[in-house]
Amino acid sequence: MAEYAQNYKVLILTWLSLTLVTVTASHCVMAVTPSTPLLSFLERLQETAFETFAHSNFDPKTYVDMPLKSALTVTEDAFQKLPRNANGSVPVEDLKRFIEAYFEGAGDDLVYRDPQDFVPEPEGFLPKVNHPQVRAWALQVHSLWKNLSRKISGAVKAQPDLHTLLPLPGSVVIPGSRFREVYYWDSYWVIRWP
Repeated sequence: MAEYAQNYKVLILTWLSLTLVTVTASHCVMAVTPSTPLLSFLERLQETAFETFAHSNFDPKTYVDMPLKSALTVTEDAFQKLPRNANGSVPVEDLKRFIEAYFEGAGDDLVYRDPQDFVPEPEGFLPKVNHPQVRAWALQVHSLWKNLSRKISGAVKAQPDLHTLLPLPGSVVIPGSRFREVYYWDSYWVIRWP
């Protein structure tokens, strides 16, 4: 777990120094201004997808998890050339083809990593739990640590401008399901600070 602790410290410091987001409050409404051209573009793509898919088959998180296949300028140029309806939406099939042509799959910039220190049933784990179903459940929950371990792919380090992930040097633990990246607040649940 020491490797994870170091990565979370690096993540927090990197996030604080690189991800400059301007937040302004007005009448309990928060406006977030993206800090990089990639984030600005992904915000426009999300808005277009929301208009295009008309609230169905739309998960705004998906778009920020998809690495670009080409340079941002090439992708933006193709995006600007998409046909538009009167309401600004793009025909569904055209947007689907665009996404397939210019984006990798969501989460493709993370790869599975088998944690070196994982033990299926650690010595002294749940020593007072005698109920077999409760013990089995606890061991099943414990096994999730192994399934949620990832490392950043080499592609993120090679071309960071195509990704929204920070190129962390070591392994991380992800929340799972549609949450495919590490969040700095997860460190509270993963590590114990000295």
